[in-house]
Amino acid sequence: MATKRKESGSKVDSGRGKSPPLLFTAVGDTFMPGTVRFMDGKLLATDKKLAKTFLDQVSPYFQQSDVNFCNLESPISDKGGPLAGRYASFRSYPNMDGLLAKAGIDFVSLANNHSQDYGWEALVDTMERLKKRGIGFSGAGKNMAEARKPALVTKGGLQIGLLSYTANVNTPLGFKAGVEREGLAAVRISPFFLPNHTNEEDIEALRQDIETWKNKVDFLVISFHWGISEGGTHTVSLHQKVMAYNAIDAGADLVIGHHAHALQPVEVYRGKPICYGLGNFVFALEEGFPRETMMFQCRFSRHKVHEMGFLPVYTSRLNRPEVVSPGSAEGRKVVAIMEKICPRFGTKPVVKSGSGFVTLKKTRKPNGQK
Repeated sequence: MATKRKESGSKVDSGRGKSPPLLFTAVGDTFMPGTVRFMDGKLLATDKKLAKTFLDQVSPYFQQSDVNFCNLESPISDKGGPLAGRYASFRSYPNMDGLLAKAGIDFVSLANNHSQDYGWEALVDTMERLKKRGIGFSGAGKNMAEARKPALVTKGGLQIGLLSYTANVNTPLGFKAGVEREGLAAVRISPFFLPNHTNEEDIEALRQDIETWKNKVDFLVISFHWGISEGGTHTVSLHQKVMAYNAIDAGADLVIGHHAHALQPVEVYRGKPICYGLGNFVFALEEGFPRETMMFQCRFSRHKVHEMGFLPVYTSRLNRPEVVSPGSAEGRKVVAIMEKICPRFGTKPVVKSGSGFVTLKKTRKPNGQK
């Protein structure tokens, strides 16, 4: 895990394709311990002593993996102020970047509806903190070009790229980066966009980004903050399928989704996995969302996924994620959800006796695939 990250996307030679498969681990919404300030002025805060132990139960699994990802659902900063009009503004304690680095997180997505809760000043502070820790990030920048630039990490002779985008779901006004304006990489959605609710110009920009980088890296991951989040839902929205299929058609190797605050199906399209929603991984304060989540894992080599599955995870009453056995009461809940929601998308979970890892097998082409 000590391999240094590269700062530029130089083209890799074909010999790297002979490297042994690496293990990629991805988790969903990660709101590290901190505060939530509500519109009425009410403030909730995580116990700072407890905050230091939030990742203790899961860190060993990240450390055994080659490449690790999470969606960073809040700024890590003591700067800025809560944006006007936000129902709830998230902010994590300034030392939480150290917990991410200690756990072994390699890169994160900043393209989500809470990253700018305390304004651009706090997000810049977050990016500077991540840089100092050696944690890559994508999806935000001082202009559109920067926001659409990938994070790059090199492990085991392979260079992995991460491009991150957010849909305009529960987002502050002016969130989208412009040619000369700071913000996030976005794909706008609306039921008024026909025929499939996605903005055609944003989809074209997404495809151009992927086509630009797919041959400059050995494995290209796309992170999407999308779908509907109210209360946590297992239901996939039309725009999620449209965005995912376009990403893979353009050359992405893996699509990771989040924002629904609940597990959603995993699909295989053209040999590439789509994780529609990985649920909440760390959510510092109780919100009543489902406690069942996962650490999605896949073995990969150059532009190829060899196998995939997940470690069941359950969020404790202290809101700490803990890996659980598929045979435990909590683990069975996670597996049962995936058994219910995946078959319609052409996959099914397979539990092997004595193993903590649940394999996801492709069964057929789901409805709607070509």
